[in-house]
Amino acid sequence: MKNPTKSFSWSSKSSSRSAGEDREAKRSKRSTEVVGMAQSSANTVAASGSSSNADLVSLFECPVCFDHVLPPIQQCQSGHLVCASCRPKLSCCPTCRGPLGNIRNLAMERVAMTVMFPCKYASMGCELTLSHTDKVEHEDSCDFRPYVCPCPGAVCKWGGPLENVMAHLMSAHKSITTLQGEDIVFLATDINLPGAVDWVMMQSCFGHHFMLILEKQEKYEGHPQFFAVVQIIGSRKQAENFAYS
Repeated sequence: MKNPTKSFSWSSKSSSRSAGEDREAKRSKRSTEVVGMAQSSANTVAASGSSSNADLVSLFECPVCFDHVLPPIQQCQSGHLVCASCRPKLSCCPTCRGPLGNIRNLAMERVAMTVMFPCKYASMGCELTLSHTDKVEHEDSCDFRPYVCPCPGAVCKWGGPLENVMAHLMSAHKSITTLQGEDIVFLATDINLPGAVDWVMMQSCFGHHFMLILEKQEKYEGHPQFFAVVQIIGSRKQAENFAYS
């Protein structure tokens, strides 16, 4: 990877410029030097052998969330990076406390195109490495991403791997009935209770567990509406194999 260089020539006539022009020229020069240093360090790491990809990945670590900074990449005036998710929440650079600015780091964006990034759920067992263009889409449906409790409502705050969801339901939500077989009858009682009410039941069939939810909503008193939801306790790919009507 070639490292493009830029030269700056300063004549004695520059002394007639205003102070604002001097500051702008210094910022431009500093930004160019930072980009050059990032490109140079990346080139050095790339030549280091078999560990080059891991070392390159470390250059993209966000100092706030420790996820990876992906294109489009912006830097502060001192060259520090922060990811697009954390940047809107910050008022200054988390590394140097300087202004964030609005400077694109095109050199690091070019380097990112050559790097294979680990999934953010690698610590939970995912072994995939992906290009920056595929990373976000994969993580949205990664089988190793943490799952929240599927029970309706916001009372239960449990979260954990998919393989532990059923164990959680059986231990923390013992009132939920689990029925076996493909043909079952969902019996809802006390349907005349006022306000919003949920009825939940589990069904085990086709080698999977399904959560059945009957939800009652009452926008206007005396005019209830009922909605039924079926969700698999599994991954999105497994859900694509089923349909209900």
